[in-house]
This record gives sequence, structure tokens and C-alpha cells, in this order.
Amino acid sequence: MLPVDDRLIAEVLATVRAEDRLEFESLRGLSVEAELRDSVTSSIHPRAYVVDGKAVAMFGDIKYDERIGVPWLISTSAIDQHRRSFLIECDREVAAMRQRHQVLINYTDARYTKALRWLRWLGFHMHEAVPYGVNGELFHPMTLRGF
Repeated sequence: MLPVDDRLIAEVLATVRAEDRLEFESLRGLSVEAELRDSVTSSIHPRAYVVDGKAVAMFGDIKYDERIGVPWLISTSAIDQHRRSFLIECDREVAAMRQRHQVLINYTDARYTKALRWLRWLGFHMHEAVPYGVNGELFHPMTLRGF
């Protein structure tokens, strides 16, 4: 896990997973780069998951208010090759987010089944999908209580 910098952002953008690109671009109609840079800038502690010097994923949590944190993640096509170690790191990072916030909330694209399965494994409660994207795409609200 490394702090995020411009080189790591460029690596993620160059190999971003198609489903992540679709999800990020569906949020507000911005490019994946604009959404990622906004997420990194707004985050408390943005981190990059790096293997053999290459960025595989990037994530962070944004302080919404005194109680609520908004976690986010973007992954690359290399994530499947490092799934097990990534899950271990994610579990640690989500635990740290739960220490910082009373509740974690966000929305996940209903079309992104791998992300939905991963979030459930991490303990997030997935609510019924609702129109949320810029064009009315369906997203599942997700929540996880802090410690």
C-alpha cells in the first residue's frame, strides 16, 4: 500500500478495468480521470495497492460529515491476478475506515456483479437498486457501520 501520486494515477487510468470505468463515468457524466482525481483530492487517506511496482487498484474514504465516510475504489485489469492478497489488504483498510467513521455509505453500479460480491464479503449491506447515475443507471446503496 502506497500513498497516491500522479504516476500511480496514470498507471491506474491506463489499465482501468472496464466495469470500473463504466461505473465512474456513470456517476456524474465526467471522465474516469476527472472522477478519480476528484476522489483522490477529497479523500482522507487515499492509497494505491501496488504489486511489483505497478498500481493494481486505488481507493480511499471521503469525510462526508462528522459521522459518515464515503469509501471508493477503482481497480485495473490486473486485479484478478492478485485477488487473494488484495482481499486481505482491503479488509485491513476497511477496518481502518470503520475506525474513522460511524458509518460508511456509497453507491455501486448494479451491473458490476464482481464489485457487489466483493462488497458483501467485506460486510457491506447492499440495499435495493435505485436510479442514481447521470442517465438513471441503477446503483445499489451500500452501508457498513463503524466499530
